[in-house]
Amino acid sequence: MSDASTVSETTDVPQATMFEAGAEAEVRAARGVGKQERSPESITFEQGYEELKAIVARLDDPDLPIHEMFEGFRRGKGLEQALRSYLQEREGELAELEAGNDLVEFEIVAPSG
Repeated sequence: MSDASTVSETTDVPQATMFEAGAEAEVRAARGVGKQERSPESITFEQGYEELKAIVARLDDPDLPIHEMFEGFRRGKGLEQALRSYLQEREGELAELEAGNDLVEFEIVAPSG
């Protein structure tokens, strides 16, 4: 057996056997093995912002276990990206409104009297 086949055989063995099942799946997904698209969670801007603030506060805890730190960081970065995207979309809508586009129309009438 050549060295190349030995290396190939050892790299095909999951390296995450020391982790719990959920962590193993995350490690494999990070390597691109069995990677699946996650459907986005539905959350309001306000809920997302409050959760992001709570995550940041939790990450400041020096006693936070490393696996919780990584999960918090992963979730926090996802929330940050979604919140920024939402604000950029709203900024575009605001610019359209300021330009006078897509406004509600009103008819001003004389007061009755």
